[in-house]
Amino acid sequence: MGWTISENRLSMLINMLMLVSGVACAIVSTIYILVVVLPVYYFHGYIQGYYSILDYRLYYIVDQQPVSMQHTDYIRHVSLSFTVLSLTILSLSILSIVLSRGRATLAAGLAFGCSSALILLYGLFNGYIYRAMELDLARFRGLLGDIITMRTTAGNITFTGVRLEQAGVLGLALNNWIMLMLIAIAVVASYASVLLVSMRLPKHILRHSAWYGRIGQGLVYTMTAVLVLSSLASIFSYYPSSLVIVPQPPPATLEQSQYTYTCTDLARTSRGALTNTDFEEYPISGWTNYGGNWELSTGGGFKGNALRGRDNNRGVGASSQYYWNTRIDGYTSLWVSVKVRAETIDGRKGIGLLNADRNRLYEISVSNGLATIRKYDGSWVSIGSSPVSGYSATRWYTLVLHYNVTAARVSFRLWVYDDTGTLVSTLSASDVGGTRFTPAYAGVTIDAPQARRFRFDDFIISTVDPRIIMFTGFYTGMRVKVWDNLGNLVSSETTTATSFTLDVTRDIVVGTGVDGRIAVEYPDAYLCGTLTVPSTDAILGGDTYTLTTASISVSLGSNKTSASLTLKISGTTRFNTTARVLQISTSQILYARLILDSASALPTLNLNIWIEGATSSTSIIIKDGVPIADSTSLVQLNLGAGNSISISGYFTATDQLATLNLKLKLCTVSNEAGVCIYYPIVLSVNS
Repeated sequence: MGWTISENRLSMLINMLMLVSGVACAIVSTIYILVVVLPVYYFHGYIQGYYSILDYRLYYIVDQQPVSMQHTDYIRHVSLSFTVLSLTILSLSILSIVLSRGRATLAAGLAFGCSSALILLYGLFNGYIYRAMELDLARFRGLLGDIITMRTTAGNITFTGVRLEQAGVLGLALNNWIMLMLIAIAVVASYASVLLVSMRLPKHILRHSAWYGRIGQGLVYTMTAVLVLSSLASIFSYYPSSLVIVPQPPPATLEQSQYTYTCTDLARTSRGALTNTDFEEYPISGWTNYGGNWELSTGGGFKGNALRGRDNNRGVGASSQYYWNTRIDGYTSLWVSVKVRAETIDGRKGIGLLNADRNRLYEISVSNGLATIRKYDGSWVSIGSSPVSGYSATRWYTLVLHYNVTAARVSFRLWVYDDTGTLVSTLSASDVGGTRFTPAYAGVTIDAPQARRFRFDDFIISTVDPRIIMFTGFYTGMRVKVWDNLGNLVSSETTTATSFTLDVTRDIVVGTGVDGRIAVEYPDAYLCGTLTVPSTDAILGGDTYTLTTASISVSLGSNKTSASLTLKISGTTRFNTTARVLQISTSQILYARLILDSASALPTLNLNIWIEGATSSTSIIIKDGVPIADSTSLVQLNLGAGNSISISGYFTATDQLATLNLKLKLCTVSNEAGVCIYYPIVLSVNS
């Protein structure tokens, strides 16, 4: 009876130990199976996807481009063996629990082998698989962390990098305290159950038991011992290896542009003209005639139309005048200019200055090869004359007059230019007579037989010299070009100082007296910006324009395969900013495309972005803040640094800010079927 009670208690203890060992083995093996088959890391940010030991899925956020994970291929066969072994241990652990009541000896042997094999699993996972996996993840941790910070002169610019989120099952598997405790419980319980099973039967039963029973038990214990020894031997296996790293430069790098500024505005800051007309219509508002027959000569002007007139002897001194009917005798010094020519036969034609009562006249004219200044005060008096070189009556001549009135005299200075802008005559004269007067009205005058007709164009009255346009705020070496509304280049100049003048003597009232444009170029002749004058305004001699520029802030990645730019463009529709903002340097033949990834653009933004390589690409187009075209065409890049990313555009208001996230796609084949890489570019544009 006592023996039975002891036997029952021993059996219950053995069953409990085998159950504990089997459950611990099952838990550990289940954790390892889950670690292998489930994602252990999740990627967020610019790269998204997941990483598991048997499989991985990583993509660029933008267009699902896969990312290679090199070491995954190296450990895949080891991971598969690890998985099979984990499944085997799980299965045998469950089997040992099932057999624990009927086949205690066999169940104890299985539990002993499973718990011993857990030591192998632990060492294989922590010592090899996880270490190899860390090599892959370290690439992304080192290259792209949670936040990338670019330090620029405009402040710090941050980008979202790559964030790694560890799955809970991996954290459990790497928790040494829990895992080692479970393995220790499994091993101790299984070893104790084996010891108790071996002591369970009395010696006389062992002596009389069948020989094959003892042989069977011996084989079970022998196999489990071999499994333990092989497991222990497998934990500490080392294989020498060597690694040779040969860094390769990227096939293309981003560089800062040669000129680190943009042109943001060209504003007219002063105008000397009191009035101007290009005689594109007749009659002219605010003008009146004193004698003469006047009409419009359609297409007969130096450019466009002209004023056509003939003398009828009904003006001052039996001549004829057409003048601006606004008094100017509040000024003692003014400039007056006009273009004149005869249609066929010559006669006196030029500038007429009338007194307030319109009964006296200063006539400044050209005819018969002479430039003449006369006065009429009841009779004609010559004040001065000068020959005109190469004179021809039917050529256009520009008369530029400056007069100055003092208490003692009225001084005149006259310059005469031919239709090429060449100076052909100068004349200085003074009126000191008692009938001198301060001019009160200015216009054009004719004194010739009535059958002769004459034309006039480009009339201006100004407080400053109308032969030049003044420019300020320029960098040395920049170039400015003035174009008329007909598309003709009027004049151009390369700067030698921050302030300079541009000669427009040949076309003082530019074009036909409406719109036109002024182009500003970098020293290498690349366009920096264009001022477009509206049809309600004109470009005139005597104007002053001030250029506004702003620096470009460029921050390049450590390997020059990424860039962040902050730049300013025009904040008005009348001026369009153009600039090369980045250079692309290549060491091999590549094909490039620029892609607009995302944008926070205001409805005030109008912008074109393109690539200049062997040819120019089409543009990314943003109109009123809306992307019309979100990528450029593919262009071949030149070897070396002869490639650029260019922009052109404006905001319709000031104090605006827009951020554009771009990708420069570089491919080895022209149809994008080869290897392609992406360079991220962040463009911050403000006005």
